[in-house]
Amino acid sequence: MNFSNFIPEHMERRGKIVLEENLRIIERVLEQRSVPEEGIKEELIELLLTKLSLMDTDKDPRAIRIGEREARVWSKLQERSVFYFNHGVGRSGNLIDPQPKAPGASIMYKLTNQLLTSFLKKLGLKVKAFATPVATGLSLSLCLSALRRKYGIREVIYPFAGHKSPIKAISLAGLRMRLVETKIFGDTVKAPVEDIEKAIKKDRCAVLSTLTFFPPREEDLVEIAKLCEEEGVPHIVNGAYAIQNNFYLDKLKKALKYRVDAIVSSTDKNLFTPIGGGIIYSKDEKFLKEISLSYPGRASANPIVNTLISLLAIGFKRYKELMKEQKESKELLDKLLTELAEEKNEKLLEVKNPIASAITTKKDPIELAGKLYNLRVTGPRGVRKDDKFGTSYLGVYKYNYIVINASIGVRRDDIYKVVEKLREVI
Repeated sequence: MNFSNFIPEHMERRGKIVLEENLRIIERVLEQRSVPEEGIKEELIELLLTKLSLMDTDKDPRAIRIGEREARVWSKLQERSVFYFNHGVGRSGNLIDPQPKAPGASIMYKLTNQLLTSFLKKLGLKVKAFATPVATGLSLSLCLSALRRKYGIREVIYPFAGHKSPIKAISLAGLRMRLVETKIFGDTVKAPVEDIEKAIKKDRCAVLSTLTFFPPREEDLVEIAKLCEEEGVPHIVNGAYAIQNNFYLDKLKKALKYRVDAIVSSTDKNLFTPIGGGIIYSKDEKFLKEISLSYPGRASANPIVNTLISLLAIGFKRYKELMKEQKESKELLDKLLTELAEEKNEKLLEVKNPIASAITTKKDPIELAGKLYNLRVTGPRGVRKDDKFGTSYLGVYKYNYIVINASIGVRRDDIYKVVEKLREVI
């Protein structure tokens, strides 16, 4: 850029130093293609996204646009909502393929996936990753569809979990579900691995396991991964909010030594994005490519942009601090709920869970959750003991209870406040 003769030369030189220093931050991201240690200022992220979006063909002032899909957008509000990546990402045949009409969006998507991979590697997971424009349930369906094409699977073994999205994902992929019932062990609900083994048919089946649960369900990932390795059975993992805590990361590291074909996590639960994005990661880069082929058509760039913004704005150092704060918040929550349980003659359920805790109640838990909602508390779940989805148990559980989460980003002050509100109603 030629700034000559606008201002005195020494001022111009000084201004160029500042400009170049800021631009160098963006250049480092593009050169290193790794999640930055320190978060980047939002105006620089905006500049990067703007420069990339200006590469797309709908920004060409001399373009002759006669196709049926030419990124014709009516309102600037709509353009801003996708950060001017009007052509979206992907091609009709493959989600992660570069798109001729969208060079900038294609670079943006590739950069996002490289930053995601580096982010997971820094967390200790030796995997490749790509961001999806859909949330956890649909991302799981993409994985299962890929398994169906690659291995001809017809049935999915599903150790029962109180999540409806994976069940719908199985159906959407055109597969049958074989449910493995859970059993009660103390306060914990688990699916015995020997029962999963009995359910497995070596011919044309796969396992969809779950790592992240609400109490009283507990994970059994490593045992299932070992079993799938021994039996030669494909294995997809629902790790919706697995990235934010070392307990889950350690389980994933161990499981990846055995049979894990792909893992799905949520961007909103782990990376502070609006709802609508997912992360699929695997040791097998070829299988990731196969999964990307499951997506029909092009996709909105919005969830991908949100993922990239979070990775750049937070930075790895701050994310590790947030993980530490999350662990401390969970410890505080357990301490306060234990005190409340003793005070009210209730019980804190003894379940290994690094995110959520559950306290029993002799009152109707649904009514209690409703009262908490009216007290402007969002998030707690009231579960009756005969609620099969709530308890992840097909029989009747031992207690009615309330679940409270201390997930990443929760404020310490809110932990104190929610327990105090619970004290009022319980």
